[in-house]
Amino acid sequence: MSVKFSKMIVKVGFFVVLAVGVFCAVARARVEAAGGAAPPSESVPWYRSISTVISVTALAFSFGTTAVSYRRTELQDIQSSRQELRGILQRLSAIPREMLDATKKYQGDPGAITGMSQLYNQESTVLSRQAAEIVKRLPKNVVSATECYAIAVAFQTSYNLAASKEFLQMALDKANNFNDEIGAIRSSAFLEFLTGQPQAGRVKYQQALNIFAKYPNYDPYTVASTHISTELFWGGSEATAGNFDLAMQHADNAEKIVASLPPSPGSDNLRGQIEQARQQFMRAGSPPAATPPVVPTQGFFQH
Repeated sequence: MSVKFSKMIVKVGFFVVLAVGVFCAVARARVEAAGGAAPPSESVPWYRSISTVISVTALAFSFGTTAVSYRRTELQDIQSSRQELRGILQRLSAIPREMLDATKKYQGDPGAITGMSQLYNQESTVLSRQAAEIVKRLPKNVVSATECYAIAVAFQTSYNLAASKEFLQMALDKANNFNDEIGAIRSSAFLEFLTGQPQAGRVKYQQALNIFAKYPNYDPYTVASTHISTELFWGGSEATAGNFDLAMQHADNAEKIVASLPPSPGSDNLRGQIEQARQQFMRAGSPPAATPPVVPTQGFFQH
């Protein structure tokens, strides 16, 4: 119910009470003029008593205006909380960029970089908790999958992996488009590997590969490039877990997919990504290119 609609209800209620009052006054005047007033001893039904009708109508109008006022206050609170949430999420999205700038600025000074990283992590921890509290007090239908996903990523960078899993699941439950869902599934799969549950992660990566069964009618390039990204992310997770043979198998899978595409700048770019991932997978002990950065961004796992 909008504020404009609430005001309209109040106005209509006022005119209803006014009309009832005028009607009752005119009716009473006519009765008195005709000399038809009821004898004092004769009982009069309440709905024929002018004063009672006015009182009941006023009481009903009072309840109505109270309900409208309460609803309007509730809507204002929701709007205020939404604005606060947007501000927090904007700040959370800016932290990785600022951290990257600080790393470049203080290159060669590990102490300064460590200090800056700790400060940014502390800020991210506080903001992610505030965002989570706001989401939990808001109605479920006013929070989007993208917002839940952003909070989950912030929790992950703060090492609150349980809360990250919770909000990733919320993002999956709310996702109503391909981009939101593929990002949440990939992030959930990576988190399973990170927490020592590789088999559960493999199940979720396979779910990501089946995404177009739910969202058909995408063009061949989008389908192929999405599957290639999923294979490389999967390979990156396997390499992080020390399974380098499995990581190379996923690079091979990506190579087979790109081979089905016609020559184009897009397919050439995909081949470059696959080759870069292969090189990273072969470097034992070094982070593969497909794994998330130190402070992963919301779009990292999204197509």
